[in-house]
Amino acid sequence: MSTLELFDLAPSPNNVKVRLALGFKNIPYERVPVAPNDRAKVVEVTGQPLTPAIRHGAVRLFDSAAILRYLEANFPDTPRLFSTDYAEMQQIERWELRGRTEIAPCIGRVFGQFFAPSVDAKECEAASAALHAATRSIEERLADSKYLVRDSVSAADVSIAPFVWYGMLAGGSFEPKSIQAFFAEHLHLGEGRERTRTWARSLMAFDR
Repeated sequence: MSTLELFDLAPSPNNVKVRLALGFKNIPYERVPVAPNDRAKVVEVTGQPLTPAIRHGAVRLFDSAAILRYLEANFPDTPRLFSTDYAEMQQIERWELRGRTEIAPCIGRVFGQFFAPSVDAKECEAASAALHAATRSIEERLADSKYLVRDSVSAADVSIAPFVWYGMLAGGSFEPKSIQAFFAEHLHLGEGRERTRTWARSLMAFDR
């Protein structure tokens, strides 16, 4: 079988999402680094500049949610991220939607500040407050379950954890002026999210 290639912009949470899925499923892959200011590699393969993207034999695919579904359908002997149960699939997709519409925008606001000429401290504070509010449902759900939908990892978990993780970097050791160092200073998940932190760390362990 052809080696799966991942065109990867490493710091991007959507790229992390796919790496978590590959790690959880134990699927071997070759990482093709993509620089923020040079998208030629991914454009050549997929005809567009966004990452993550994969090449697997004759298949070229971009969009992290689409890639997760491709992995599920084409590697059936690996641990499952989705479900054969209709109601459970609906739950997974509701969490995916919540991640895209409620949690990812908080991280996007701070990414915007990273690339801005100067930092708007109030915007970063507002993003932190929004992230804290958006993760309340995660904290509540984890009171009854180790994961968001069932007692094992699902696409809901790998889709949301990389974004939450960006609010957990305070106190870490990062290269000066790196994206991680910027987030450690400017985005904070806040208090009362202990279960959320434990859950996100357990998911990030699949990024290997």
